[in-house]
Amino acid sequence: MVKFILGEDRHIKFLVHSNKNEHFEISEASWELLKAGKVEQSGACVVSVENEKNYLDIKLSPRQLGTYHLMLTYTVGDEIIKNKEEVWVD
Repeated sequence: MVKFILGEDRHIKFLVHSNKNEHFEISEASWELLKAGKVEQSGACVVSVENEKNYLDIKLSPRQLGTYHLMLTYTVGDEIIKNKEEVWVD
């Protein structure tokens, strides 16, 4: 869970790794911030490799109090992978 205070505008960075410590490349990545099932914000992730580890960086600024879902979608080889994170705004 990622926690925000209403009015914050900040970067969130996610480490993406293989359970088997395999090397891979993320060719593209995007995100959507959903409130009550509707997209409030979306964009492309900045994909970076640091010390042989893959990261996705996004900048969020939730506009309402309560619970959001952040959907990350990224491509590795011929696979499309999705991950959902909860975002809470006080």
